[in-house]
Amino acid sequence: MSQQDDRAGFRLDAPPETVDDDPPLHAVVASRLVAVTPQTPVRTALDLMLAHDVHHLPVFAGPHCIGLVTESDLLRGVAAQWGPLGPAVLTVAEVHGPVAVLPSSAPLSAAAAAMAADGRDAVLVADGDRIDGIVTASDVVGVVARRAGGRRRTAPLRPPS
Repeated sequence: MSQQDDRAGFRLDAPPETVDDDPPLHAVVASRLVAVTPQTPVRTALDLMLAHDVHHLPVFAGPHCIGLVTESDLLRGVAAQWGPLGPAVLTVAEVHGPVAVLPSSAPLSAAAAAMAADGRDAVLVADGDRIDGIVTASDVVGVVARRAGGRRRTAPLRPPS
């Protein structure tokens, strides 16, 4: 069922009361960011994650975000430091991955789709050229859980027999 709003010049494919089921990223973004540079040693990046209780660090080269490093990326880097030739010091540049950057007006479903397409569990949210924050897979699950909050399971989960 489609509705037309001639004043705004757009079409809704759902009734207006369901539009908020897919909130814009600015409504769910975590704006507290801790960032690193490509030259940051892997161990230092892990220490930052622990000190700030975060699991993702945007990687900035000057004013530009060039990727994202996750706990998993860093732990693989720590493991790789102990190679057959002895310990090596790896930097974030050697372990970080790409990250999607979406506008703050994008719907949460766009973030989920980008995460699925990239195989990453976070996207960065921007307002123009400025990174405003991060949305993680945990944030997406939280929104879905709150949306389904009133629904309860009628039978307990049981392992298959």
